[in-house]
Amino acid sequence: MNRLRYLLYLIVALAPLALVYAPRVTPPPATASYVMGEGPTIVLVHGLGSRIDHWFRVGRELSTDFRVVFLDLPGHGASDVQHLTLERARLSLDRALAAENEPVVLVGHSLGGLLAASEALARPDRVRGLVLIETALRPQFEGEDADALRAALESDYEGAVRGAYRSFGRDSAQGEALAAEALQTDPAAMRAWIEMSLDHDLSDDAGALWMPVLTVLSDRSWTGDESWDEVARALGYTEIPRLHAVRITGSGHFVMLDHPRRVAKLIARFARHRGQEAVALR
Repeated sequence: MNRLRYLLYLIVALAPLALVYAPRVTPPPATASYVMGEGPTIVLVHGLGSRIDHWFRVGRELSTDFRVVFLDLPGHGASDVQHLTLERARLSLDRALAAENEPVVLVGHSLGGLLAASEALARPDRVRGLVLIETALRPQFEGEDADALRAALESDYEGAVRGAYRSFGRDSAQGEALAAEALQTDPAAMRAWIEMSLDHDLSDDAGALWMPVLTVLSDRSWTGDESWDEVARALGYTEIPRLHAVRITGSGHFVMLDHPRRVAKLIARFARHRGQEAVALR
C-alpha cells in the first residue's frame, strides 16, 4: 500500500473516532432576563462591569406603555457565557430575542451597545429600532494606547479598573460605587470584553443598519466645542443612514443613572415613532 493510499485509509478509519472524541462546542445559552410591563417590547442591555438594576429607573418609566426586558451582558450576573467572543455573546443575545414574538427596540449602553449593534447587523429582522447609549462602534484605543491599556490591566488589574470607573462617574462618590461594582465582575469576562472593544470595528459595516438608530451621548463624549461630524467620525457613526443624535449635559458615562426620566422619554418617543420625527427627540 503506497503512502497516499495508507494516509487515506487512516483518515477514513479514524474519522468515526474523531467524531466521538472531538470537543463539542455547544451554542451559548440565552442571556438572562427580567421583564416588567406590557406593550411593544423594548430590550435593555447594560454595559461592561454594570448590572441590570442600573436600568431599573428607566425601565419603570417605560413599563407604563411598553413591555421592558432587562438582559444581562454575557459574562455578567446569571449570563455565564464561556469562551467569550463578540460572536458568542451575540448568539446569546440572539437566542433571547428569538423568544420574542415581534421585532424589538434594542437598547445598549456602552459595550452593551456594541453587542446590540452587532446583533442588529446580523439579524435586522429581530430589531425594529436601535438605541446606542454612550457607545463607540470603533475602537477608542489603538496602537500604543491599546498596548498601554493591556499592560496596565496585566500589571495592576484592580488599579486600572478602579481608575477607569472612577472617571465614569458624574462625581467621585458615584465613581467609587461604579468601580466597586465593576471589580465584582469576573476578571476573565472583563478582560474578554475589553479585548473585544479593542479588536472589533463595526464602523465600516454600520451603513447596513437600515433600521432607525438613536444615539444618546453625555457631554463628556460629545463636548460643547465639538461638532457632530467630529464626534460621529470618532465613534464610528458616519455611515449609519437613519441616525439621530442627542446630547445630554451634566452627566457621567452612566446617563441612565444620572438622567433616568430624560433617557426613558427619549427611548419611549423613539420607540413610538421609530426615529421618524427627529425634532421630537430633542
